[in-house]
Amino acid sequence: MVDNFNFKLTEEYWQNTWYSNNIYKAQDNDSSREKKYILTEFPFPSGASLHVGHVFRYTVPDVYSRYLRMKGFNVLFPMGYDAFGLPTEERARKDGKNPTVTTEQNIASIRKNLQQMGYSFDWDREFSTTDPEYYKWTQWIFGEMFKAGLVKQQEVELWWCPKLSTVLSNEEVIDDPKGSGVKVSERGDHPVEKRKMSQWIIKITEYAEKLLEGLDTVQWPEYIKEMQRNWIGKSVGCEVKWGIEDSDVLLKTFTTRVDTLPAVSFVALAPESDLISKIVSEEQKQKVVDYITLVKGKSERDRQIGKDKTGIFTGSFAVNPLTGQKVEIWVADYVLSGYGTGIVMGVAGHDERDYQFAIEMGLPIRYNIKPKSSNEDLAKDCAYLGDGVLFNSGEFDGVRWQIAKDQITLKAEKENWGESKINYKFRDWVFSRQRYWGEPFPFEYLKVNNSTSLDQTVTEVDGEKYFVTLLPVDKLPLELPKVDDYEPSNDGQSPLAKTDWIDIKDKSGSVIGKHESDTMPNWAGSSWYYLRYTDPKNNFEFASQQNLKYWLPVDHYFGGSEHTTLHLLYSRFWHRFLYDQGHVPTAEPYFKRTNGGILLAEDGTKMSKSKGNVINPAEKVEEVGSDALRLYINFIGPYNATVAWQEGGLKACKKLVDSIWGLQFSVSKKADDTKLVSAYHKMIRNINNNIENLKTNVAIAEIMTFTNLLKEVESIPSNIWSGFIRVIAPFAPHITEELWYAFNNFDKKDCSKSIHLSAWPDFDPELCVDSMVTIAVQVNGKIRAEFDINRDSDDEIVLAKAKDSVKKWLVDKEEKFIKVVKNKLVTIAVK
Repeated sequence: MVDNFNFKLTEEYWQNTWYSNNIYKAQDNDSSREKKYILTEFPFPSGASLHVGHVFRYTVPDVYSRYLRMKGFNVLFPMGYDAFGLPTEERARKDGKNPTVTTEQNIASIRKNLQQMGYSFDWDREFSTTDPEYYKWTQWIFGEMFKAGLVKQQEVELWWCPKLSTVLSNEEVIDDPKGSGVKVSERGDHPVEKRKMSQWIIKITEYAEKLLEGLDTVQWPEYIKEMQRNWIGKSVGCEVKWGIEDSDVLLKTFTTRVDTLPAVSFVALAPESDLISKIVSEEQKQKVVDYITLVKGKSERDRQIGKDKTGIFTGSFAVNPLTGQKVEIWVADYVLSGYGTGIVMGVAGHDERDYQFAIEMGLPIRYNIKPKSSNEDLAKDCAYLGDGVLFNSGEFDGVRWQIAKDQITLKAEKENWGESKINYKFRDWVFSRQRYWGEPFPFEYLKVNNSTSLDQTVTEVDGEKYFVTLLPVDKLPLELPKVDDYEPSNDGQSPLAKTDWIDIKDKSGSVIGKHESDTMPNWAGSSWYYLRYTDPKNNFEFASQQNLKYWLPVDHYFGGSEHTTLHLLYSRFWHRFLYDQGHVPTAEPYFKRTNGGILLAEDGTKMSKSKGNVINPAEKVEEVGSDALRLYINFIGPYNATVAWQEGGLKACKKLVDSIWGLQFSVSKKADDTKLVSAYHKMIRNINNNIENLKTNVAIAEIMTFTNLLKEVESIPSNIWSGFIRVIAPFAPHITEELWYAFNNFDKKDCSKSIHLSAWPDFDPELCVDSMVTIAVQVNGKIRAEFDINRDSDDEIVLAKAKDSVKKWLVDKEEKFIKVVKNKLVTIAVK
């Protein structure tokens, strides 16, 4: 047995042994053990290696999975690759390679990185979303949505990214992090613009209520639930119909405060509204056109929160359906087409943005709600947002506003000028991408001849009409062709439109149809990958009902906060659809969710290549070994915290590994464990609890403390050594495996003897209790002294020691009150 730990040889040996024997294989439908499905978000293979952020996100879930496995659970802990989509395609473009080649190379490199970290994945379940046998079922699920009426093709105004040359969904567009006020792509921070295009849309909004209801059934942190609720943005209100003077056109406004209808002083349309051209007067037409052109240069963020509100009068008037009063119709920049109907009723007296707009435009400000108390005046220099009753409201005068809302809505429905309505902020999911690297849509567009009646399954391509024909499952997968030129274009056409693959030919070679040239977004494959892990080799269905019933739901899903309103929402929608169709046994996919934190550079700034402060985990493994790196990643802070890298902490963990290795030479079967037994059981208990609560930083501190304690004794009892290295095993799997086989004289070729398949050590609660306790002594309400004494000592002995410890505060004093709180406190009151 060598004195120095050769981490390179040891780690490489055990990594190869674990992988070749797949010792972490989960057993499907094992009724003898309780299952635990632990999931981490799989990586984009858009780079040639794992970055330190991956290691920060994956290490704690691996510790947790190893711990559960040792506790006797049947653990499914899988890994795969989210390989379709923009990240991978952009990397391939930069490298000058085909995405197929780049993806295969990067997956091989990332797989090696994962193995070097000693992660306990079930490698038999590994797959990539780009595998045809996988995306066959992505296409099939999409087809099921199409058959259920959840998919439509529609010309809509969309976000277009000139740099990426593709359409982006609303969720993929964010405010510029640099604070420029413009909208940018979530991927790459590139400026985006609006374009009208025909796209495939998934009607996710039809599942809004189910997505909201499902949040009440899962154990997620409340802030994650609230982020999804806010993104969905449910509002309950009334849709009001407004007639226009001298016109047949109707305007519809959605409001959550229909009780303020009597105080409306204007109606405003979003600049994007198609109704503007129908209602604008001849005198105002050119001014309105010029204004709309000007507003197009503003971001939605500036339009919503900018201090200066702008607008233009259309020259037309709307009629208040409740009061009959005429109000001006304006086009206003702060009104957005994406919310409600894209038209607002301006209540300047009771809405801050409406008030600001009215002041800027010189419009009237009306009030119809006042404080209920007659002693409280209604301020006339701002919008009143408080509680109160209606006035200037005819039959509703004196009615509390909450009650008036219901009464006015009932009147609107009875008189047919309004109706109760639920509105949602989020929009249907734009599912088309004008890029090459994605799943082909499972359609054939077959030519429509003159004798065929047209219906909703007909689309138009290049001026010709085609039937949209969904491919049956036995014709799937519709494989993505390998092409030499996959460069996107700026005209909105997908690269596939330039290929021969786009044409469908009959046996004679005549073109009888076309394939869809757009592809699916990368969110498609990631929306259901956790289901495929339960049965990844199934060629007949996406997963068997037996396996789905056994493994679902995912017990604990670890991932990034950046996916809270993207991937998490999308995958919940796909899952709920499959549940409604009877294809999965649970309504929600993930029972518990934990978002990981952020790892910063040593100076506390964000890691970036331009700053030269990026940590390469492969280099650290080469320098100190993966066990030391794993210990440090666990020690650096709680899983969900934002923490800064500290090189000194990594070196300390390398010293810890070396110290643990050296302890084996002090192990003796004849050693007396009385000095260590209490500390040993407390150590197991504390680490057990810390792993359960994902406080691995505290667990590593416990390991450090106990390691130092073992260094102080002459010899280490063999039973304590056995339990100690098992406790360390989830954190430092390689060194503990080596120590375990050496300690037990096991044959290294027998993987069934692995420490990682052994039982987690038990602790005795009674032995975790300290024999000594610290008693505080309080005199007249102030703590004056503390002393140590044997636990559960008689009150008389405790009191005697207490008085002796505070005797200078008792001199010449009369004792008025004395109380002994067992094992905690002595209170003395004197006069």
